[in-house]
Amino acid sequence: MGLWQALAATGGALALVFIVGLVIAMAAMTTVFLGSAVIVLERFARVSRSWGLVAGFALLVAASVATILVVEQRPELSVASWSEWFAVYRVYLARTVGICLIATTVAALGLRFTSSRRLVYIAVVWVGAAAALYLVAPPVLRLVLETPIPLVATIGELLGSFFIAVVVFGLLPLAAAGLVGMRKSAEWFIAVRYLVAQRRQVFISTITAICITGIAAGVWLIITVLSVMNGFERTWREEIIGNRAHFTVHSGFGPFSDYESVLKIVDQSPGVTAVSPYLDAEGMIRSRQGDVFAVRLRGVDPARVGRVTDLSNDMQVGALEDLTPSQERSNGDGASLSGIVIGNQLASAVGVGVGDPRLLISPYGGPPTPLGPAPRLKRFQVVGIFQSSFFQYDEVYTYTSLSAAQDFRKAGDVVDGLEARTTDLYRSRRVADEVVRTLEYPFYSRDWKEYFPAFFQALKTERVMMFILLSIVMVVAAFVVVATLIMMIMEKSSDIAILKAMGAEDVSIERIFALEGTLIGLAGTVLGVLAGVAVTDQLPWIQGMIERITGIDTLPPEIYQFSTLPSEMNPVDVVVIAT
Repeated sequence: MGLWQALAATGGALALVFIVGLVIAMAAMTTVFLGSAVIVLERFARVSRSWGLVAGFALLVAASVATILVVEQRPELSVASWSEWFAVYRVYLARTVGICLIATTVAALGLRFTSSRRLVYIAVVWVGAAAALYLVAPPVLRLVLETPIPLVATIGELLGSFFIAVVVFGLLPLAAAGLVGMRKSAEWFIAVRYLVAQRRQVFISTITAICITGIAAGVWLIITVLSVMNGFERTWREEIIGNRAHFTVHSGFGPFSDYESVLKIVDQSPGVTAVSPYLDAEGMIRSRQGDVFAVRLRGVDPARVGRVTDLSNDMQVGALEDLTPSQERSNGDGASLSGIVIGNQLASAVGVGVGDPRLLISPYGGPPTPLGPAPRLKRFQVVGIFQSSFFQYDEVYTYTSLSAAQDFRKAGDVVDGLEARTTDLYRSRRVADEVVRTLEYPFYSRDWKEYFPAFFQALKTERVMMFILLSIVMVVAAFVVVATLIMMIMEKSSDIAILKAMGAEDVSIERIFALEGTLIGLAGTVLGVLAGVAVTDQLPWIQGMIERITGIDTLPPEIYQFSTLPSEMNPVDVVVIAT
């Protein structure tokens, strides 16, 4: 036992060292890549002469960042009118233009009064400090002091944000203007000739093609995978929202009776398109073989619930109108039977179909007996079967009229809450808050995102982790580009000597190879974006070809609820990946 504990402690220590080393390596890699980016951008920014080009690229960067911020932070505007969207966009654009003006001034002053070597040192030290404070310091301090210090990570985040703002809003427009201005320069001519090598330099051209292919493959994979994950998220979100309303209204005191007046207030609220009351009850249902299944009985208004959820579209057999109390039928002994709609999975498990009577059992509230309260029983008649995209709904949920559910619960003329649908699901939280302010205490609301918070958070975390893992492909491609440039420098050592003998400065020669790396990156990025867009657009055709060749059903509908691979290309994701 002592040996086993020693081995376990050693393994834990090694794992801890590995994790800390991985964090330090990530911080070092971040420093190297960002520092290298600053070096390349600085080389191009120093040759920018046209302030008109600088202003144009600065405005382009500000407009792009403003668009990304509006799309990410204000998703409800996706269904708004153009005038509403542009009114919000102008505010964001004014802020980004102001930041761009300040950052461009800071970058221009830094280039004017700081040498290239000193600027590189400052950038590397700045990025290293930000990465160390944000990535390395928090886990190390947590291990040493056994308590986190949020201020350290905050300082690192501020340093990193300032650095990124100066680079993106200031140095990038200057560098883009300098790159465009170099088109007729000797550096541009030599760099292009080196990329298209001839005769003895065929090996260099082959390696260059491999670099471009590697970058293109990385961009293509990230765009395609994130588009597929966006498609899955959209599909599940639509299915969840289809089975639930956008938000619900409840009373802090539990079931409430004066729901007609509350329903009228909610229905007349801005942004609300439909409202329906509901009452939930727990019950059990017995199959023909004697098995007992737990179910949730939801009493609804058949005339309203179809406008709040997609239940009417999910009906396989029967219709919601058959749940109305006027449609109740006799069971042969004079007693009336209330209608009930059940899921197809539950109907298959219980062994019932439309028209069959079924006894629903409630474990609470029955007549008293010497052994305690007896279960409460109520007989229903199956008038419809629905099938949603969620197996859990189809095997648990049942629907009946509001009056039948009230009778089953013996709760009187009350409801548990109101379901409401809005004009825009992204604005449902704001609409719900406005409704609650109108209704006042004790009413409160729950948004659709609050019912499955862990599910949507897991999807978001999975997207971020997938992006990070696939970015390793880009890191490998970047190292290949570095290796290619090193080999090219070694191959062109005689040419470099001739250029220096002719009076070329070191920065000019450095700019030649920086331009080569930039052209390789741009070519690979453009090809990768085109390939990613094309493949994502033709995913159903590609899936069909794979299934035809292999004979394997890649997405069985009985398992995944859909047969074709969903995809949704987000332009913001494409811009971020390309950047």
